[in-house]
Amino acid sequence: MLRCRHLLSAPLVLLSLAGCRQDIGLSESSRCDGVQQRGEDYVDSAFDRDGDGFFDASVPGCQETYAADRLDCDDTDPDVNPESIEVLCNFKDDDCDEETLDDEDGDGDGYTACDDCDDVDPDVNPAALEVTCDGRDNDCNEATLDARDRDGDGFDECEDCDDTRIYVNPNEIEVFCNGLDDDCNEATLDFEDRDNDGSGSCQDCDDGDPDRYPEAEELCDDGIDNNCNNEVDEECATDRSGTYYLDVPIDEECAFNLVQMNITSFELVEINPQVYVTGDYIGTLTGSFTSDVEFTASRMITGGCTETYTVDGYFTSETEFAATFRAEFTPSGGRGGSCFDCSNFVYAVTGVRR
Repeated sequence: MLRCRHLLSAPLVLLSLAGCRQDIGLSESSRCDGVQQRGEDYVDSAFDRDGDGFFDASVPGCQETYAADRLDCDDTDPDVNPESIEVLCNFKDDDCDEETLDDEDGDGDGYTACDDCDDVDPDVNPAALEVTCDGRDNDCNEATLDARDRDGDGFDECEDCDDTRIYVNPNEIEVFCNGLDDDCNEATLDFEDRDNDGSGSCQDCDDGDPDRYPEAEELCDDGIDNNCNNEVDEECATDRSGTYYLDVPIDEECAFNLVQMNITSFELVEINPQVYVTGDYIGTLTGSFTSDVEFTASRMITGGCTETYTVDGYFTSETEFAATFRAEFTPSGGRGGSCFDCSNFVYAVTGVRR
């Protein structure tokens, strides 16, 4: 380091100042040289401002005088020096060693140990999505819980088979036929299936008969509710439409043969609940079923004499019926309003479909 002992004359002042530029304003005690100078409490104390026994690494004189393990990378903080232990995530180079990082990324997921709540698991970091019931805080956010207890029964959704019902959890007792797995245990069944037809006793109308259960096919004419819908043989109804031949012909003439009928059969059309009965001369009578087997149909022909024809019948089988046929003649009044010699009559008939 340049020192100026003598300033001989004014002309030499500028030259001397140029040569002594480093020392102007500095005393002997301002040198970091390993020698205790005047005013220093101990050797180079001016360059150990935090008093930790290590010297300011930013001063060239200290760099020249001291080995690296005696240089302080932050001479304002007594906890920072080469003998300190690196503390993670305090944003300081505690041990003045760049090799010991303040924030490592141990799992390589892009988040250091300061931001990552589990720096050994690459699937856990602030950018991950929370996965329910995996036992991890995937997104490093305690607000997004790994498991909630939505029904407040003391069992979270990872343990509770229905976390919307407070009375469904592993501590409950199984209740038969309520449609719930009350105790969250498949081994304690909600129902029994004694006939092994796939339907438990809660739904099966006869759990001792494997041929009777809700999905079974309804069998015709066995008088049994095979499919457990509280109806018997309901799918066995057949269309009873067809030509029915009468055991006794309806043979009547009157009004000088203006009314002339010889009905030997009825043509019946069933569109349940409607029914249509057609016969010679009387045309088509329209009516409906009043029960599963009973029906009534009628037709009125107006004129000087109003003709009303009615059939009231009931089926005794799918191919036979019994009926009462009525004919009524009523004068309509006015000129020509006469039924002449026509009078009401009734026939009891049976019809058979062949």
